[in-house]
Amino acid sequence: MAFRQIFVGVLVAFFLSGTASAETRVVEGDEAKALYDKSSSEFNTLRQSNKTFILVAPDGMETPKPKKLTVAPDELIFITNEEEKFVHNVYDRSDRSWVLKKQEPGGYAAISFSEPGEHKLRCAIHPKMKITVKVE
Repeated sequence: MAFRQIFVGVLVAFFLSGTASAETRVVEGDEAKALYDKSSSEFNTLRQSNKTFILVAPDGMETPKPKKLTVAPDELIFITNEEEKFVHNVYDRSDRSWVLKKQEPGGYAAISFSEPGEHKLRCAIHPKMKITVKVE
């Protein structure tokens, strides 16, 4: 694939629980947008709108303010900022292995997790924006 992939969080010790984090793949910006345009109908999307997450399933079904999302290892999850003027800062609270720094309106990102486990995604700017991603 021609997309540059950024890998973070490779087997780092989680400082609170002592468990290791798995490899997380994060792609942002134009590369994530091209990937989204090519395959958004195959994967889940977390839309950021009105300072909340909206889960859009591959079949187009929308779930406002979802609490949990279950995915397979290495399955992509797109994160799009559909706000007109609000910036978001999504990160993994579970192991702090990655962060989408200052995702501007219209911004795109794609993430995937290589190992089973739970990841608590949050927006550092809007604390009510949260979802648990279960990888199994």
